[in-house]
Amino acid sequence: SLSFTESVFPDQSDFHYDYETLRTTGVILAVIMFVSGILIALTLLVPRYQKQKVSYFD
Repeated sequence: SLSFTESVFPDQSDFHYDYETLRTTGVILAVIMFVSGILIALTLLVPRYQKQKVSYFD
């Protein structure tokens, strides 16, 4: 007799994960998000300082 999980998921062998590819993809995505977050933070900070310097010299 089949158990409940075997009847619901008949082909578990189709879901074999390549953990090295998952790990590599995760690291790449983490680096991309980290760098983009730093760039966003820097671009939000830079115009404030430029406006302060311009208003200071005027």
